[in-house]
Amino acid sequence: MLKSGKLGRLAVLVLVAMAFQTLVPGVSAGAPSTSTPSQGSTTKSSAKPAVRSAVPKSPITISLTSTMRHGNLVVLLDGVPIFNEEFKKPVLLISQTTTWDPLQVASGKHRLTAKVYGTKKTYLSATYDLNVSRTKGSELRFRMQGEKLTVEVAS
Repeated sequence: MLKSGKLGRLAVLVLVAMAFQTLVPGVSAGAPSTSTPSQGSTTKSSAKPAVRSAVPKSPITISLTSTMRHGNLVVLLDGVPIFNEEFKKPVLLISQTTTWDPLQVASGKHRLTAKVYGTKKTYLSATYDLNVSRTKGSELRFRMQGEKLTVEVAS
């Protein structure tokens, strides 16, 4: 009986530690992740931003709220991939918002689409008109809602 009590306390401590790992920046359990919840990614995107000569750029912050355990978010601007990052969610969390470091995007009007590649399915967003300000940054909030991938622009 004494051994099972110690084992039970140890199991509770491990579960609590896993739940709190998302609250402590820079701490991850298991394999290294390319993103930390509500923190910027330390890895850079492999896709290059759309380039226009002599056009000012503004920062765009990208975040994704999802219940998926693991996937990959790809954002296309004017048909060119500007963002391609992996995301992971701990088993014990129902939903998680992952926020990445801002990207510099040329100001002006653009066409925005996004894809989320899951382990079993690919989710596509509608095409959105995006107007990037010359003077202030914006945030793109992607949300998985059932079978849909939606985008909300916040400035």
